[in-house]
Amino acid sequence: MGNSLRVLGAAMSIACTSSAFAATEYPSRPVRLIVPYAVGGTTDLVARQYAELLGRELKQTVVVENKPGASTNIGNKLVADADPDGYTLLYSTGQMTQTVTFGPFPAIDPTVALAPISLVLTSPQMIAGNKDQEFSSPEELIRAAKAKPRAISIASAQLQLYVNVLGSQAGIELLHIPYKGGAPAVTDTIGGRTNIVMGQPPVLLPFIRNGVLKPIAVLSKERISAMPEVKTFAEAGVPTLELVTWNGVFAPKGTPPAVIDRLSEATRAALTDPSLVRLEGDGLTIQSSTPSQLAERVARDVRSWKQLATEHPELVQPR
Repeated sequence: MGNSLRVLGAAMSIACTSSAFAATEYPSRPVRLIVPYAVGGTTDLVARQYAELLGRELKQTVVVENKPGASTNIGNKLVADADPDGYTLLYSTGQMTQTVTFGPFPAIDPTVALAPISLVLTSPQMIAGNKDQEFSSPEELIRAAKAKPRAISIASAQLQLYVNVLGSQAGIELLHIPYKGGAPAVTDTIGGRTNIVMGQPPVLLPFIRNGVLKPIAVLSKERISAMPEVKTFAEAGVPTLELVTWNGVFAPKGTPPAVIDRLSEATRAALTDPSLVRLEGDGLTIQSSTPSQLAERVARDVRSWKQLATEHPELVQPR
């Protein structure tokens, strides 16, 4: 019995020492930050700012790598399969809570195969159109879409589910054209290859402000301060429509708690930097969290999407 206790005590001592070592020595080399979207979109742009600020806090280089495709499934799986040592992180979005219910179905469940670190921001989706479109409000878009089902094409960065929810709740049919990132979706809408584009405000507002895109609607309950003149779909008679996404940082499941805590603390400090706070003028809300708070948000979103799938099974992609 005495020997067993001594062995257990030694093991606990080693574990505590290892945890302390991890917290003290991490990171000792550059960190990879995987972004499951193409270069140039809102998520990519904020991720690159975040990576620079996180690197300052960690006193180590944080390198962004874009791994777009399959509605974030490719990048999410890459990180889930990585060594759980804190040197491969994921900057992803709430889309991971959607694919597990609606598809495209991931090879792994990112909501359980990843360790939450911190929320970074929340953002409503927004719709803008080619400047030559005849409609310029949610009411006008709904009327035009009802008059000609599937005649209006909508570009997005793999936001098939959001487009489907918009169509289901507004009673319209749009022709969705998916892209690997927000930048090419915007480019094709400006060029007239698609009629409208759905995306986060920071990637749309510069083009709206210089007149090459026309604002149509925001998909939140209330108007945004960055463009208070743009209506919501609630004002157009679709009161339940709210499509707000989030960005968060994750590590592979099994990453040492001390490393998770170090990254969480560094993220909270990074998100106070004025360069990120200024993004709130572009329609984003910067918002850090504890790992457990992000885990709760992921679980809550999964429940909400599963409930929506029960009510609208037609939105679920075939396996």
